[in-house]
Amino acid sequence: MEGQKTSWSELEKFFATEVIQQAKISAKRWFIAWLITLAALVATNGAWLYAWQSYEYVSQDGNGINTINTGNQGDVTNEPDSND
Repeated sequence: MEGQKTSWSELEKFFATEVIQQAKISAKRWFIAWLITLAALVATNGAWLYAWQSYEYVSQDGNGINTINTGNQGDVTNEPDSND
């Protein structure tokens, strides 16, 4: 039985097929990595928006006076600090 000789065109076709298969695998991995990155971006932005929405910017003291982060910040009993 005589061994078969492969021609260059058959080898080129084989190597081209291998390159295409490796490119498909690589593209699939990068697409999955991109999806994970996109999901992480959406999740972290959602977490920041939730934290930002839950912060109370306006506070009210015991007398019903609203304060919006002015220069007169009160202590524990909500009395203004002296500016002396």
